[in-house]
Amino acid sequence: MKAIEVKTSRPYKVLLGSGLIASAGNLIKEVIKAPRLMVITDDIVVALYGEIVRNSLIEAGYEVDFFIIENGEKSKSLPVYGAILDYLADKAYTRTDAIVALGGGVVGDLAGFVAATYLRGIEFVQIPTTLLSQIDSSVGGKTAIDLDAGKNLVGAFWQPSLVIADVDTLQSLPDKEIENGLGELIKYACLIGGETFDIVANGFGKALERVIELSIQYKRDIVEADEKENGVRTFLNLGHTLAHGIEQLSGYSFTHGKAVSLGIIAIAKAQLKLNKLSQTDYDKLLSLYELYGLDTELPYGISELVKVACVDKKASGKNIKLVVMDGIGNCRVQNTALDALEEYFK
Repeated sequence: MKAIEVKTSRPYKVLLGSGLIASAGNLIKEVIKAPRLMVITDDIVVALYGEIVRNSLIEAGYEVDFFIIENGEKSKSLPVYGAILDYLADKAYTRTDAIVALGGGVVGDLAGFVAATYLRGIEFVQIPTTLLSQIDSSVGGKTAIDLDAGKNLVGAFWQPSLVIADVDTLQSLPDKEIENGLGELIKYACLIGGETFDIVANGFGKALERVIELSIQYKRDIVEADEKENGVRTFLNLGHTLAHGIEQLSGYSFTHGKAVSLGIIAIAKAQLKLNKLSQTDYDKLLSLYELYGLDTELPYGISELVKVACVDKKASGKNIKLVVMDGIGNCRVQNTALDALEEYFK
């Protein structure tokens, strides 16, 4: 087991390894002394790991309740958020109790926002069970729910007390969830370059745990330098400007990771046309998409996507912070006028 320390305003560890989920109770007990834990999970994950986690928590001495949501982005909503708050209040949860997020990015975002806001903040633990959540969303303290107007428009920065990333849970993922994680994995490969890009370019295989570790370490460094996204943390939005639009226009039938992968390749195409990205690096990136069978053509017109981008939380006044790629491992933030965004991608 590897322990990656994250030194933010509320320091915590990310535990990464095999077989950790069965020991979740004792691992949590080392950092949280709460008498009760509310496990928030979804209807797919609970069938896979619910009993294992429940038994582990009970054996560690916790009283345990479960709140089960429907799998999918649509559960990151005001009604579901409100229902969980009501449940916590009905059960008389107090500030000495805590929440456990068991699942992927949707569960983690939603449970984290509940923890950040119930009684003005209680502790929570992330147990990410998908590739996307292990390499990205479980680390860094971003929590959120969606509005009809856009994705993640209501949220808070609220760091977990512990993250338990059991790589064995990735073996149960369907192809759609692997593809979902690949988008964020390619993002990190483009941001970091070097060993990370090489592992992803070679199909990762037995190096999966290593590439997860490299991604977490990179995000840890970024988050420690800029916890509230006032500077370098913006780099983590590579591909996201168009991605959130794709998700919203599809009614969230497109997964976040698939949308991010489309957003990244759109940036790469634009940079190539502007002679800011070399043909060599573009071809390397394109080879990744071919290796994993990922789409490279946007499913919606640029005009439609830009309209959504104008209400994205990354927009500020008449500008938007656009993360662009000048090379593999060489990205930067470019302030772009909203009225010039459509032309940039065309």
